[in-house]
Amino acid sequence: MKKIVLLLLVLSTAAAFAQTSITAGDMVISSKLMTFFKNVYVARGGLTAEQKDSVLTADRGIYDRDLEIVKAIDNVTVTQPGSVLTSDYLEAYVKEDRILARGNPKLVRIVERASPDEEGQTRVKKTRVILTCNEVEGFNKESRFLAKGNVRVIEVPYRDGETEEEAAENEKTPVSDIICETLELFSNEDKAIARNDVEIVTETLRATGDKAIYLNRENRMIIVGRAHAFQTSKEAGTNAEQVSELYANKIIYYPDE
Repeated sequence: MKKIVLLLLVLSTAAAFAQTSITAGDMVISSKLMTFFKNVYVARGGLTAEQKDSVLTADRGIYDRDLEIVKAIDNVTVTQPGSVLTSDYLEAYVKEDRILARGNPKLVRIVERASPDEEGQTRVKKTRVILTCNEVEGFNKESRFLAKGNVRVIEVPYRDGETEEEAAENEKTPVSDIICETLELFSNEDKAIARNDVEIVTETLRATGDKAIYLNRENRMIIVGRAHAFQTSKEAGTNAEQVSELYANKIIYYPDE
C-alpha cells in the first residue's frame, strides 16, 4: 500500500512540473506551471515564448488568447541575433509582431565596424552598444526599435568572455555617449536616428543638435538643427591641443577620422 501511495505521489509531482506548451500564431509559449481560465493562460513556473529567431523568457506571465497579448513579468529577457533586451515588464502583441518593454529596459547590441588602419588595411572592430530609456518598442517585421524618454546610448569596446563585473566597469568609460528624448534603431540598415535635445560626447567631441543620424556602415554622423560642435585634437607632430568650435544647420562628423 505504501509503495502505491509513494508512486502516486511521484507521478502527481512530475505532472505538476511537466512542461506545458501552447501556440499563439507562430509563437510557442511554454511553462512548468500553467493554468487556464476564460481564454487566459497564467504561467507561474517560468515563461518561455519562442517566435522565429526570437526567444522571450521571464519569471512569470499571462497570455490572453482573445486579445492575443503575452504579458511577461519580472526578469524579462528577449534574445535575438545580435541583440539582447532586458526589462521588468514586457507586452508582446502576437498579431502585430510587436513588443513593448517597460521597467528599466536595456538593449545591448554587438556592432561590427570596418575601418582602415595606419597601413591602409581594412580591419573590423567590434563594440558593445547599450541603450537605456523609459520604454522601448520593437517592431520585428521592420527590424526596428523605438526608444522613448530619458534615452541614453553608450558604446564600449567589445571584450569576449568578460564577466558582468568587468562589463559594468567597462561601461564607466564609454567610447561615445548619446543622450536624447527618442531614438529609432534600424537593424537592417545599421542606422540610428536620435531626436530632441540631442547631446553627443566622445573623447574628442561634444556636440548638440535637434536631430542626429548615425550611419554605422559609413561611419558617419549627421547632426541637424541648431548644430553645435566643440572638438579637440592633437596637432600633427606635436602634443599641442587644437580646439575647434562650429555652429551650423548641419554638421557631418566622421568618428574614426
